[in-house]
Amino acid sequence: MGNAVFIFDPGNKYRSEARKIKSLANKLAKLVKITGISFEAYLISNREMRSLNVKFRGMDKATNILSFNADKESIRPDLKKNTRYLGEIFLAPDYIRSHGENLNFLFIHGFLHLLGYTHSGKRDTIKMEKLEDKLFKKLKI
Repeated sequence: MGNAVFIFDPGNKYRSEARKIKSLANKLAKLVKITGISFEAYLISNREMRSLNVKFRGMDKATNILSFNADKESIRPDLKKNTRYLGEIFLAPDYIRSHGENLNFLFIHGFLHLLGYTHSGKRDTIKMEKLEDKLFKKLKI
């Protein structure tokens, strides 16, 4: 069973980044040996990111990434029957570039959040960071 990865670039402003993220998403799924999943990644402007950050986190500023896990009961009639929908990742390429951050690194971080990894406590943070480091090395990021 394959994975369904949807990359959205609403204004076609980030075509290059969209191709890179699509490729990275497929490589990541293979590395973590997971099949039958689906998620969406959106490449958006700083203005759009700021709006989402205000709405969902109450912070009136742009940020680099936001990820939203889907409810376990989320039903997506457009997906194959046994495909588990994980949620959405929003990335702001202009923000990321202007802050000298790495788009691939942030995408992997968001992807791990969709898989259930967190950094809410020290133990969780260490577990997530170890997996990130392992993936970065395998992907040569």
